[in-house]
Amino acid sequence: MKKIILLITLFFSIISLSQITSTSFEEPELFNGHYTDTGDPGLTHDLVNNTNEPLVNYNTTGGELGFNATYVPYEVPGVGLTDGDLAGVTDDPPNSSNPFSNGSKGYIISDVDGNFILEFDPVDLTGVSSPTLTLDYFLNETSYEGDGTLNESASDRLRIYVKDHTNSSEIDILDTTGSDINDLLIEGTWITGTATLLANTTVQLVIEARTNAGTEAFYFDNIVFNGTLSGNEFQNSQFSVFPNPANSYVTIISQGSDAKTICVFNVLGEKVIHTSLLGNRLDISSLESGIYIVKITQENITTSKKLVVE
Repeated sequence: MKKIILLITLFFSIISLSQITSTSFEEPELFNGHYTDTGDPGLTHDLVNNTNEPLVNYNTTGGELGFNATYVPYEVPGVGLTDGDLAGVTDDPPNSSNPFSNGSKGYIISDVDGNFILEFDPVDLTGVSSPTLTLDYFLNETSYEGDGTLNESASDRLRIYVKDHTNSSEIDILDTTGSDINDLLIEGTWITGTATLLANTTVQLVIEARTNAGTEAFYFDNIVFNGTLSGNEFQNSQFSVFPNPANSYVTIISQGSDAKTICVFNVLGEKVIHTSLLGNRLDISSLESGIYIVKITQENITTSKKLVVE
């Protein structure tokens, strides 16, 4: 009984800042070249991944956020992405002076001749206080057209926002609608956008892009949901565990280089996983849904964190 009381105390008495979930597009497989849409450019439709072409969609394996792309035509439809364009996961950054902001890969949307809508996996912020979202975006320095108010060619537009599904609301990070992008002075450099979110909500990052030229390219990287989680013992900046909640894998990032000793306990104090981890990914597919404590030890530093398994 003392052990159970102690674990409950650990779950709810300590709070600290944690990375909830993220993506830098490092997890998806890389395919270089152009993406060619096989759908009807005159109709709204989900885009699909094509063999040996850049991935526009991704189902996460438990480490990074997944995402799904949709195409919406102009009022007077054009060719869309059927002519082959740069879109999806890439390792080709904007230029040599502006590499991707985190890792070697990112996501590009360009010359879509219509509207490209990229939706990321919903994120559950239950039990998370002071949640925020940050992401890095880059707009090619070129001559954009129009003010984005009309759904037609030569009316370029970029909107980055968060859907708050709990409150049926939207939180803008960037919306160029109503302005010529050239007038906003946001081209040619990586910019970090931020959204302040509400606790105990389910949210979803959405990117909407409209362009009609290969030089009109938008890049994205380093998407991170942060917040204050309760239930972590002796949490510090040495370790981060995400996603949380999770169901198949969690990624454990640390500042050290040695192997990490991992012990996972259920709410009865029973040790259900005990392993040495050389990489960053821990397989939790054997765990049933519930709350667990993950004890991490590396280089004489020990941290315990709450983990919710769905």
